[in-house]
Amino acid sequence: MSAKPTVIEANSPADLGVAELANLFRRGALSPVEAAEAALQRIDSFDTSVNAFVYRDRATTLAMARASCERFRSGCPLGLLDGIPTSIKDLAPVAGWPVRRGSLALDPTIPAPEDSPPVARLREAGAVFVGKTATPESGSRIVTRSAVHGVTCNPYVLDRTPGGSSGGAAAALALGMGTLALGTDGAGSIRIPAAFCNLVGLKPGFGRVPSFPPSFFMPHSVTGPMARRVADVAAMLEVMARPEPRDPYAWPLPFDPAARAAEGPVGLRVAVSPTLGGLGQPDRETEAAIWTVAEVLGDSGALVEEADPEWPADPYETFMVFWEATYAGFLDSYAPEQAERMDPLLREIAARGRSIDILSYHRALAGRLAIAAAAQAFFNRYHAVLTPVMPGPAFDLQAEAPPGEAPDDWRWCPFTYLFNMTGQPAISVPADFTSDGLPIGVQLAGGAGQEETLLALATAVETRRNLTHRLPPCLGA
Repeated sequence: MSAKPTVIEANSPADLGVAELANLFRRGALSPVEAAEAALQRIDSFDTSVNAFVYRDRATTLAMARASCERFRSGCPLGLLDGIPTSIKDLAPVAGWPVRRGSLALDPTIPAPEDSPPVARLREAGAVFVGKTATPESGSRIVTRSAVHGVTCNPYVLDRTPGGSSGGAAAALALGMGTLALGTDGAGSIRIPAAFCNLVGLKPGFGRVPSFPPSFFMPHSVTGPMARRVADVAAMLEVMARPEPRDPYAWPLPFDPAARAAEGPVGLRVAVSPTLGGLGQPDRETEAAIWTVAEVLGDSGALVEEADPEWPADPYETFMVFWEATYAGFLDSYAPEQAERMDPLLREIAARGRSIDILSYHRALAGRLAIAAAAQAFFNRYHAVLTPVMPGPAFDLQAEAPPGEAPDDWRWCPFTYLFNMTGQPAISVPADFTSDGLPIGVQLAGGAGQEETLLALATAVETRRNLTHRLPPCLGA
């Protein structure tokens, strides 16, 4: 079913991008408080329908917005993100706010003592935090449901999933409950919800966005930006990628999207691989979207051809060793009585992980290295590869996976997790809609350090496809 129509403010600040808001703030035509109130009004109006937020602190949100107002009044804003309404996925600590991770094992009354590094960079840049968004427990599902918050719905069609695990972030963005959203991605958790909700979501390469303290989920899992526009994702990543001296894996290289964006896609070599080297098969409408985007990139000056990478080992078998072993180590870091309160699926995954022997783990390490080397060899020939994000659009809200598929078997959706194993960047960008009104996103992945290249290609797709303003039905689209 589609979301019920609701009367909303025409030309609301909640629907504007970062550059538009920043320009209005500088001119004094709009204040950060008004922008924050517009985002909070969207939350009040629509969150009961989609269930995107798990924590809100209106007083703190408005205090951050008032502080931004003062900086603009005094002529010293902190940068492009100053005053921009931003949501934070509830896997990332925010100082003074609880972090639940979608888990009944964690105490909701205990505030986080400090920001995670990406959150700290956003705070230093003046972003205004509107709340924390829903996640399945510890980001362990392709849908967004947990015993803590219930189920999050897709704003485009309420009886479909927004995807996971950054599904709360995606549902919030699609409805203007913030201009930016911080997500995390360990196997597709930014790109999948972005594809299901007509959004842009970037999984940075490992090390691009600093992290601390070290996590069981490294190096597969990274923190990244989500937004409705490519330029907003780029602006957010520029802030999140700023240095963090405690992270031993953080890159010392600057991130400068403007340099590559100025050149555009002209001359970039793009491989089109609808099956990603035989790993999966998209449905008819998704494959058609892939070829539509390929034509767009070719018309924009890219050198496009069909080509498949070759994989030296089975990515699924290799990935599952890390997936299961990581959750085994993670759950075993909790007291037994806490672990018993965790999601049964999570406990099943961890139980399988405990049975993995050391030789199997080392074979998986060798497999991951071989897969990463094969991917890099492919990216020595091509600047990027164009693939599906998912084999089809958002599926039924009550399901954990499409009909006939298991929720903890990644073979049916092989297009995202591979680039978590290789540590290379990948972006989801809106490409089309299905005949029944569901968004279709496509993925562009590239070699290490190629975030700027992917953003340039995504900008060309966004410009030609022009889907940014195709909003959920409840917003009058």
